[in-house]
Amino acid sequence: MTRTDSGWIAPVKLSAGKHWYKFIVDANWITDPANSLNENDGDGNINSVFFKPNTSFHLDGFTNAKRVYVTGSFNNWREKDIELKRSPAGWHLPLYLAEGTHTYKFIVDGNWYADPANPDKLPDGHGAHNSVLRFGRPHLFKLDGFLNAQRVVLSGSFNGWKEDELFLAKTANGWELPYVIGPGNYEYKFIVDKQWMSDPANSITGDNGNSFLVIQPNYTFTLEMANAKKVYLAGDFNNWDPKSIPMKREGDRWIYHVHLAPGKHRYKFIVDGKWIKDPANKLWEENEFDTGNSVLWIER
Repeated sequence: MTRTDSGWIAPVKLSAGKHWYKFIVDANWITDPANSLNENDGDGNINSVFFKPNTSFHLDGFTNAKRVYVTGSFNNWREKDIELKRSPAGWHLPLYLAEGTHTYKFIVDGNWYADPANPDKLPDGHGAHNSVLRFGRPHLFKLDGFLNAQRVVLSGSFNGWKEDELFLAKTANGWELPYVIGPGNYEYKFIVDKQWMSDPANSITGDNGNSFLVIQPNYTFTLEMANAKKVYLAGDFNNWDPKSIPMKREGDRWIYHVHLAPGKHRYKFIVDGKWIKDPANKLWEENEFDTGNSVLWIER
């Protein structure tokens, strides 16, 4: 870095996304004292985090407004979390959004507005619409048959289980909807004329009736247990649901592919109704039940 009259600087070209960094001051590694955003990297180190924007929110006009916020599915619709900055033409704010489909609105002095410059919209469940931004490649949801149905809706953990947002289009053989989802583990169902049903084309369905979908799996859980009749996987990546992820038998072992974000994950297997730690993983920590959870670290 180059010394200046107020400290040290270094220009670095960054692609859009999430970046981890540290400063090395006379051989000592430190996080950025001016950046409160940091996280564990999976190896026990705390790094500073910087997000390079990949989109910019703009709202023209409203020059007499006192405050303008943007809120949406990307921040759990918190109303005063992300404030826009005033510009000559109105209001703006650069922001980074992860892969997936994001719905949003502007809040101008307490009044909610869809983005007038964005024609991509979805129903908001209250007779109006939310604006939509999509990043990434779509996954095609299909439901064959049901040609006499009046409407088919897709609902899942990726859209807060809304019942009136994602409508499938009728095809010659059934229904389909391309929908952009980022890497992760998701549960979903179809709603056929108000009747909820799992995906008949998806063999991974939990006892709760929800179909399970993994986008870009990056880790495989394995359990060697030949005598088991049924094995489930539960952890912080599925809210510890004991019936949503049935593992698949392959010979004498059980496996399941998931997507895990970088960092620490806790998990257990449920073998014929009994919760057990991973016998092949020596890393574990105590839990509130004094039964322990297996621990896994995923590197970025």
